[in-house]
Amino acid sequence: MSRRTLSANASKPSPLRSRAGTRSAFAAVATRLVIGLAIALTASGSASAAETATASAGIPCTLVFGQGRNFDPERPDRNRYWDEANATFNLAVREPLTAAGLPVMNIVLPVSATDVPGNLRGLVEELRKRGCSRVLETTLFSDPAAGLLIARLRLYPVMSALGPQAADNPPRIGAPSYTQQREFALDSRTVERINPRHIGQQMGEEALAALRPR
Repeated sequence: MSRRTLSANASKPSPLRSRAGTRSAFAAVATRLVIGLAIALTASGSASAAETATASAGIPCTLVFGQGRNFDPERPDRNRYWDEANATFNLAVREPLTAAGLPVMNIVLPVSATDVPGNLRGLVEELRKRGCSRVLETTLFSDPAAGLLIARLRLYPVMSALGPQAADNPPRIGAPSYTQQREFALDSRTVERINPRHIGQQMGEEALAALRPR
């Protein structure tokens, strides 16, 4: 793990945007935050051409699941900041994975999605429908008590996920098999100057060794 000093201004969050997808059961309690990167997911969650081609070759997909942790019901502007930062980070992690030919699906929840059991049920349902064999969790959040801004990836195996699952036999998410974490000193300018896309691309590249088929 590395510890670095970046700049941020916690009192003046940057203006942000988010987009909500609502066409699936999971999206009823989640938000698909699609930022205009060259890897757009549709609101219905359809796979890209690269994903479809690779999946048809028999390689199970990896579900790249992201969510921030800094929800503040009294600060919607701050919540929008963390939603966009986490969506950018999540989609940037995806870039080196798809470039390496790995089939990937993305889902990003807003920080306001605090129903953890409901989130887990929705995630399991997506795994059942997509037949993904792994979950790569992405999160970018601040820990004021520790004085850190943390970027983290965790890879979880999905048990019995070799194809579409029956409703009475849902997939199970196992213990994490891989963790990558970067820590940055949380000074007064960190949040403003952090670059989620750059960090996500770097961490996605580093995670490839754990994700490539063996």
